[in-house]
Amino acid sequence: MKNRTMFSELDKYMDRKFLEEHPSIEIYTENQNYRAIIFSCYSIGVNTEENNIKSLDFNEEIEYYKKKSKYSINDVGKIEKTLKLSTCSYLNNHTIPTDQRYYIVAKLEKLIKY
Repeated sequence: MKNRTMFSELDKYMDRKFLEEHPSIEIYTENQNYRAIIFSCYSIGVNTEENNIKSLDFNEEIEYYKKKSKYSINDVGKIEKTLKLSTCSYLNNHTIPTDQRYYIVAKLEKLIKY
């Protein structure tokens, strides 16, 4: 990540317009394809995040992610599986990574494979 290339696009989700234009991510695997509908995006220190969620059950985690989100995002319906992506954040320092991370959390649902 030192050259800011690995998952560097995730920081764009901190911009509301980008989030509205890209509300989901599609994932293609050999056995199953998925759509991940984003319901939370935020930045926080990696150790803080770990401490905040370590004792939460699944439903409590979902509520935590929703409350943490930088933006209020429309209801995505019942969430049974999630996808959480993270990468180094440059919010506090524009030249080197800090302990801050961008987190993008999405409802994961199977797509019909054709």
